[in-house]
Amino acid sequence: MSILCTVCVTENPDNANTCTVCGSPLNLGETPSSSTSSGLHLPAGTIVRQGQYKIEKTLGQGGFGITYKAIALGKSQELAIKELFPDGSYRQGTSIIWSTNITPKEQQKEINDFKKEAAYLSKCIHPNIARVYDWFEENNTAYMVMDFIQGKSLLDILKNQGMLPIDRAKRYFLQVADALKLVHSYNILHRDIKPENLLIDAQDNVILIDFGAAREFLAGKSIEHTKIFTEGYAPLEQYSSRAKRGPSTDIYALCASMYELLTGKLPPSATDRIQQEILTPPRQYNPQIDPVTEQVILTGMRIYAQDRFQSAGDLIDALQGRLLSPIQRRAKELVKQGNLTEAIQTYEKCLASEPTNGEAAVELAIVQMHVNDSQAEIAARKAIQLQPNDGRGYGVLGLVQCRQSRWPEAVKTLQQAASLSPNEIWIQANLAWAFGKSHQWQQAKNASDQAIQLDQQCIFALGVKAWIQFHQKQPKEAMQSATRAIFQSNQDSSPYNQEMKKWIYPYLLVNLNRVSQQPGTLERRLEEFIIQVPDSVFAWGYKGWKKASLQLWHDSLTCFQNILKKENIPEWVFLNYGITQEHLNDLHGAIQTYQFYDQNFYNNSLVAFQLGTLLGKMQQWQDAQKYLERAIQLQPDYAEAYHNLGWTLLNIKTPDGQIESSRKLLVAYRQATTLYIQQGKLDRAQKIKQIFQITGIEL
Repeated sequence: MSILCTVCVTENPDNANTCTVCGSPLNLGETPSSSTSSGLHLPAGTIVRQGQYKIEKTLGQGGFGITYKAIALGKSQELAIKELFPDGSYRQGTSIIWSTNITPKEQQKEINDFKKEAAYLSKCIHPNIARVYDWFEENNTAYMVMDFIQGKSLLDILKNQGMLPIDRAKRYFLQVADALKLVHSYNILHRDIKPENLLIDAQDNVILIDFGAAREFLAGKSIEHTKIFTEGYAPLEQYSSRAKRGPSTDIYALCASMYELLTGKLPPSATDRIQQEILTPPRQYNPQIDPVTEQVILTGMRIYAQDRFQSAGDLIDALQGRLLSPIQRRAKELVKQGNLTEAIQTYEKCLASEPTNGEAAVELAIVQMHVNDSQAEIAARKAIQLQPNDGRGYGVLGLVQCRQSRWPEAVKTLQQAASLSPNEIWIQANLAWAFGKSHQWQQAKNASDQAIQLDQQCIFALGVKAWIQFHQKQPKEAMQSATRAIFQSNQDSSPYNQEMKKWIYPYLLVNLNRVSQQPGTLERRLEEFIIQVPDSVFAWGYKGWKKASLQLWHDSLTCFQNILKKENIPEWVFLNYGITQEHLNDLHGAIQTYQFYDQNFYNNSLVAFQLGTLLGKMQQWQDAQKYLERAIQLQPDYAEAYHNLGWTLLNIKTPDGQIESSRKLLVAYRQATTLYIQQGKLDRAQKIKQIFQITGIEL
């Protein structure tokens, strides 16, 4: 027979005179079976709280508390009373003699904390929580009075009936999670959730009992905690007195309890799982568990607190089929914060631990399309593989194809995306873009209309519609769509909206120029564009063009010079800049501008003509001939080019002063005359004929 030490509650050999752990003298007349009479527990019939409650019997003893069944005198109401009884303490009469390892200051703190948490728990009125009615200090310790629940614990049910059916277990755990949601709202942790502390009442509802280990937590902070835990159910942080604790601490224990009740296996301790994951997925023990429930359990039991569900509400959502893992939730928060690089890393971590998480795969693809097209395509194809009925994966892939100008593929992919996810505005708008680039303007219009029907304030969809209407030669409608888009973009000065303005404003200005009858409207909107997007190449270039059209050449020059050092300047800006330089008699500057255009953009007959003419004025006749002949090659009916080619050939002479190519000269002037007549420019044709008649030559 072993002998129980009344000081530290350690079982000792029957021949020991002193405790092998704490050294206290042993009462050789007592055995573990006589613990009730050993002085550790209050004897039956003890009256506490000034005659309010009578102890009937001991129900159980934990690491630092003893639970009694009691009765409320005068009411005959059965109750449970929890007595604070820390390790190493013993009883003298009815009073507690605290362990010598606990200072008087620490003792009073323990008592105050116990009463404080009882006060909090009394506010937690919930059908699945044993209600706390009263708390008080007596016998040099503290007590908590709560409901006495008659029923079997889930541990007893597991032992007697075996594993729980899935639906029944999920119903119980939804009830416990809902109870924890309330408890955690008062910053209280249970700290000892396990099947033994989950009782099933007569109505087949689960009741969370034994809050004796409950303690207040400060979210996100490390505070001193007593190391109270039960192996298999306790998360890693409960093995340290200084580790941060929070709702995820109780969630681990709840999910570990669910694991055991659905598999019949006690999970390995958290400390054993640090070096190598040895937790067997529950479906390997019980194939009846569905994949989502398995993922909920495994997520709730992750080693590190930040990787678990962060609130009971998150756990409830997951148990009800709205599973969003904490890693995925953290990634979504990073996206909201605009931290896309870290969000991508977090999504990748999520998919590494949850390789079948199709929703996370889709969200990763969507984020990647804002960062890296090649990675977005890879992510999109993975998302389509995991979630083939979600159009968003196809939408990302289609957008990448648009950006790569793979228009036929983009149309096909985005049509699939729109078919699967018809209410995604961005997919419909991108489909409109792809149709337009494929010159399928009616289909483009239909897709843009569908996007706008979904959201009449969608800036991108309105902008795309303005672009489509411009190409359909509907300037009034295009102006209206662009105006609406710009109005919406002005409601929010985000970088995205600024980018939208850069390409939408041009469609407003170009179409205003065509249809507006009100003086000054175009100029006002142009100045507005420059103020809102001061670095816009188009805005300054368009203003320069307007000034040039009014022959305000110095103003035009200033506008063009504002943007010459910027990147991605369109070809028409250089063309109009060269024309402006010509009118200001800066012929060298104009030649340099046209030559830059000629080297960097597509062949343009006007530029070749201007270069040939200016080089002729500079008496660089050979170069002039080359450019004018190119102008004619690019535009065979270019009468002016033939005319100036004739003038150039007239000035290219042999060393003895003779015209080098008189036959080519006559051909050029003859062709110029013919084309002028065909084009109705009769005065020019007549002038050429008159000059040749004077010399006696008939063209």
